[in-house]
Amino acid sequence: MKRKRTCSLKSYSPNNLLTKSPEVSDSKCSYLPDECWEIIFRFIHKDGFKQRCLNSLSFVSKEFLSIIDRRRFSLIVKDATGPFLGRLLKRFTNLNSLDLSNYNGDLDMLLHKISPFPLKKLTSLSISNQHTFPANGLRAFSQNITTLASLDCSNMFLYNNDLLLIADCFPMLKELNLGHPLVNNQTNFINGIHCMLSKWRCIQHLNLRCTYFLNDEHVSELSWFLRDLLSVNLRDCWMLTELALYSLVRNCPSLSEFKMEYTAIGKESVGNSSVYPQLKSLYLGRNLRLTDEKIVILASFFPNLQLLDLNTCNNISEGICQVLRRCSKIKHLNLAHCSRVKLLGMNFVVRQLEVLNLSDTKVDDETLHVISKNCCGLLELLLKDCYYVTNKAVKHVEENCTQLRLFSNRGCLLC
Repeated sequence: MKRKRTCSLKSYSPNNLLTKSPEVSDSKCSYLPDECWEIIFRFIHKDGFKQRCLNSLSFVSKEFLSIIDRRRFSLIVKDATGPFLGRLLKRFTNLNSLDLSNYNGDLDMLLHKISPFPLKKLTSLSISNQHTFPANGLRAFSQNITTLASLDCSNMFLYNNDLLLIADCFPMLKELNLGHPLVNNQTNFINGIHCMLSKWRCIQHLNLRCTYFLNDEHVSELSWFLRDLLSVNLRDCWMLTELALYSLVRNCPSLSEFKMEYTAIGKESVGNSSVYPQLKSLYLGRNLRLTDEKIVILASFFPNLQLLDLNTCNNISEGICQVLRRCSKIKHLNLAHCSRVKLLGMNFVVRQLEVLNLSDTKVDDETLHVISKNCCGLLELLLKDCYYVTNKAVKHVEENCTQLRLFSNRGCLLC
């Protein structure tokens, strides 16, 4: 292994870290190879000192600067960054993420400027929050940078041709964010997604959040092109019901995470006797049509759920106990702001439950006693703004749930 002379950190106290010593003797130098320093800096970054600490260390020596530059994996480009972008891209050769969402200049020109650089490890690009879609720039960008796996085009105007260009330029794309689309022609946009997915069926993570004109029929048609889908975000798609949910889990055998908050789920009655064991995480918060009956039916279809988020579902009460009985693998349950939820009927052991959020509910001492008795494996319990809970009940939970590492009581955190 080739050794390079690198100044030792012992030569610098915390008070003069940014001040170069006028003379560094050989006795104060270390001959650790760069690979060892990279491991040290990796742990510094991992332990929470983050980029600010690494930036300070980069002033110590040119060797440290070079090593830390190789440890930079993401870059956010703003207007002030533009003139220096070429110099930065030469320094940061291991970038895997590039964020252009805060750049207000000519994005086509910027992408043309970036395209010649050998960013062989770049996998993620964000061009969100733009007024126009940079078709020419992306076309040039894609000719030299072929490793892109994630593209964020959220909150921008998109047309049929733009979506087809994405499919043509980035055939290896696995993750696509089209959330908050700004469209002039809704039919044109839906047709564009349909055409894009029909010729490009490798997508694994799809975000269509706030596509308010998306309906159940649209989702059913799109689901046939999403066989490899692992996660989908349909939050704030107000027209979607459980029909959309069932279409996707039925046609996407690997789908494990589903986000469908603030929709019309609970509106339809579905005669479905199938079981979909692949689904592990289900986010259904703010769905006011969800009732005990509806949530129990849903639970029977997804027996392997590990995370269930029902925050602000105010029509759910005793039914949650039946859900816990049917979905015995649930580890994370969010019932925050569910004003009618009741857990007194939980007269069975819930072995897997680790995180329970009951913030802003009417949970009382009696309910806490039931929880502490049957959920002894709890690691986190959140009870912020639960004004019917006394200190006596809190102590009882702490005594029974011996692994509890975080306890939130009326806004206070106890570790």
